[in-house]
Amino acid sequence: MKLLTFAHRGEAQAFLSAYSFKPVDFFFDGLLKSDEYYLLITGEGPHAASEKTISVLATYNESITHVYNLGVAGSLNQKLKLHDLVWIRTSYAHHAEKLEFKSYTSSNTNAVNDCITAHNRVLDHDEKNKLSHFANIVDRELWAVASAANLFKKPFFSLKIISDEMKNAEIDICKFVKEEASLFSEKLLNEFQKEEIQILKKPAIKSDTVFLDDSDFYFTTTQLRKLQSMLEGLRLKNVTQNQLKNNPEVLAIKQLDKLPKERTKLLLQFLGEQLNPITVKIRASIEVALSPLQDAKINPTYDFDFEEDWLNLSMRINSSRDLEQVKNALKIFSYENFKKTFDGNF
Repeated sequence: MKLLTFAHRGEAQAFLSAYSFKPVDFFFDGLLKSDEYYLLITGEGPHAASEKTISVLATYNESITHVYNLGVAGSLNQKLKLHDLVWIRTSYAHHAEKLEFKSYTSSNTNAVNDCITAHNRVLDHDEKNKLSHFANIVDRELWAVASAANLFKKPFFSLKIISDEMKNAEIDICKFVKEEASLFSEKLLNEFQKEEIQILKKPAIKSDTVFLDDSDFYFTTTQLRKLQSMLEGLRLKNVTQNQLKNNPEVLAIKQLDKLPKERTKLLLQFLGEQLNPITVKIRASIEVALSPLQDAKINPTYDFDFEEDWLNLSMRINSSRDLEQVKNALKIFSYENFKKTFDGNF
């Protein structure tokens, strides 16, 4: 069974209506059970969430297989807007002006957004800016729930709905969340149910997947899932696995003097371009935008999947002349142009 955790009953109300939950006679109020799930109302804040989640997991350790944390969260990124639904990748915590040493990564391999749990409510814009360096979302319970799940070696997942945008309007956010709780809960339930259906439908890695047993490539589990997704997309475009296996560009990648994992990255890049040709144009435009850096022997790298708009620069300086070249290149280079191109505005 899965344990679903919420800070407040308002966030859980759609779940309570959708499933036949009944109260559990427990050490404290707020624990309910249906045929499929346990549901726990933790209360607000990391301390309450930690204590109650640990108590439930300790008592029902053998029957609980997965832990979920669902509810509202604040945006720390201008791109995340009110009512956006976000699956969380990694959970961090911030306390007493410091970042907690431990972080916990969810079992959702498709998630790309991180969440930071704050010990106090974060309503001040300056405080949001500070926390935005660590994550795109802020909440008050996830890290505690994830920590408890880790303690009992349970995989955890987290789904958040944005209730507070980065540019906070002059509103009483607590009152607003209470008034909108029914809508937030319905949206959370719909997304949760869609994910549950997808999990049931997801097949295991097929043994006949092309490239799977090819020693020229090495796939992680995440890359295998991405490979299967791409192959299915190409199949719908009438491209067969056999055609891909014998494609001249694929054969050329196999001949490169690189490690198998590096060839795998190039293969997935090629398949992605076949699936979505516009990425070829985006990548070409990005290379033009980065050319001033490359001319100065600066090695720029970026997210080849275009999921996050970061840019990493590495360089080797052996002389004052090298340093001057780097300085001049950085003056010429326009990060704003790179950003626009990265977002597809070219």
